[in-house]
Amino acid sequence: MIPHRTTGLLAVIVFVALLLFIFSASPIPSPTIESQTEDGADHSAKLHVPVPIPKLPSWGDFHLPTFRAPSHEPPAEQTNSTSGESKWFSTWEWKGPFSSTITLDENRSVLPPLRERRRVYTYYNPQYNPKKYTGKELKDSRKADEKLLLAWRRAWFAQGFRPIILTPGDAMKSPYGEIVQKLKLNPEMENEVFRWLAWGHMGTGILADFECFPMARYDDNLLTALRRGMAPEFITRFDNFQGGLYSGEKQQINRAIESAVKKLEDNSLSFTDSIDPALFRVEQPTALAYYKSSSITSLYPAIHEKISQNPASGRLQLVELINAHLHSTFQSSFPAGLAVLKPFREHTTALVEPALRLAKALIQCPQSPIPKSCPPNIPDCRPCASGKTPMRISQPSGFKNTTFLFTIGTLPHPYTLISLQKNSDAVTTRQVRRETERDVWVTEVTKEHLGQELGASSRAAVFKQVVAGDQAVANSLWMTVESLPAEAGQSLPAELLDEFEWQFGFQIPRGNAIEPNTPNDKESVQNNNPSQQGVDKEYELIKKAREVIRSKDANQKKIKDVAEAWNLADTEVWRFVKAYHARAVVERKQWEQEEKAFSGSSS
Repeated sequence: MIPHRTTGLLAVIVFVALLLFIFSASPIPSPTIESQTEDGADHSAKLHVPVPIPKLPSWGDFHLPTFRAPSHEPPAEQTNSTSGESKWFSTWEWKGPFSSTITLDENRSVLPPLRERRRVYTYYNPQYNPKKYTGKELKDSRKADEKLLLAWRRAWFAQGFRPIILTPGDAMKSPYGEIVQKLKLNPEMENEVFRWLAWGHMGTGILADFECFPMARYDDNLLTALRRGMAPEFITRFDNFQGGLYSGEKQQINRAIESAVKKLEDNSLSFTDSIDPALFRVEQPTALAYYKSSSITSLYPAIHEKISQNPASGRLQLVELINAHLHSTFQSSFPAGLAVLKPFREHTTALVEPALRLAKALIQCPQSPIPKSCPPNIPDCRPCASGKTPMRISQPSGFKNTTFLFTIGTLPHPYTLISLQKNSDAVTTRQVRRETERDVWVTEVTKEHLGQELGASSRAAVFKQVVAGDQAVANSLWMTVESLPAEAGQSLPAELLDEFEWQFGFQIPRGNAIEPNTPNDKESVQNNNPSQQGVDKEYELIKKAREVIRSKDANQKKIKDVAEAWNLADTEVWRFVKAYHARAVVERKQWEQEEKAFSGSSS
């Protein structure tokens, strides 16, 4: 007979076995396969205006990534994926907390794929009368046109497009080029026809006059629809816009050209009036400012008079006016002002001071030949020079998730932050491991919205979406401390400001244009942002920390590696921001290299 104790043990074993069998047999739900792209939009069909403005997602909407097992081989190096010390790999799997799980390289950051930029074309064919323009006047006129084309390119590039300047050479590549050239058309008509022929040769995209500018927030309904492509079965034109901008697909463009070329002998019609009206769809140009001749005459008579007296000088004033309108539109887009992130404020006054300088430049009233004027598409604006309260600059310790606030963030290398917190340029391994918390920067910046409990790696994954997500380009600018000046009172490098202008879309005030009433900006920063160790000491520590980070010395490299290993999440986001900015610079320079033969390609 089996003992009673043994019987009980067998019963327990059988019960556990049954439980294991039941749970192992339970079906595992398969993950839902979404047909959306990375930005959350279904691109299988083109959207038609109006498109709702994408709301900035709440912190709860930032999802944590699914982790995958690392491969045995690192992914192949992509074209144009290095710049200086920055290396990156672009993939849809960029939202993971650590890039090294994909790249198998700690110094190679995983970035989101580059956003596809829809092409926006303009046609430029200067026709100067040699009897009117000679010598210096001709040179000045060409220079003024280059400034206008540069402003046009910068504004459209900042809004996520790829600006391209077309010439008569592009028009002659059209099958209708030679046919049109043989017709005896007046210069104005021929210029309009060649403009369409050049667009038809290039194909799908947007055709805009180089006096037509995007004048709205990045996430405006119309600009969002233009980036995605509008109603592919039509050519989109805009009401009362007199050819300022069209959007269409290649097939429809060529159909329009074919229908109009047959009627060219009738000089009573313009080229666009000759196109079958059924091919067009009419929209309202709410986000587009067209500085056409009639608008300049009625809205800006001083500019009109100047152009009449001296065309080159008048067009330069027009460029300055457009730049002021673009700057004022940016200021009006963020009623809550500018936020310069400043975590650990008792140690980071010098660390964020360059970002604060940039913020002060952005809230300045731009120089304008007509200070209280408004863009053509925003007649009821409140110009900066009209006496309205200037934009407010705040210095929160954490990121605030709102579309009404523009954020400027400065990320320190972990070693730099430890040096500032310890007030020492001789940080030791013992201090790092025993006297500092891990990943304090990313924790401090995100704790207001993510709470205290979430781990640093998960915070890093969420923070990457703050930097590089769909709405980031419209609401924030991120940079690393090590790319900024390390001297007290030193202005931001001109090269860096040049890069920022291609994100903002307008020229940033520089030098004496910033706070002319402030006699000593260094002293102003010290008084407004007290620091325990003093601003001069902070700058000294930042400068020496930068030397350690770049040093090849074995001892200095060791302490830098210790700081990075102790702060894996902070190091990850620092490298991510550094690589993200470097890739943006590479993208822009590559585009400029391709377009360098055309006017307005450089400042």
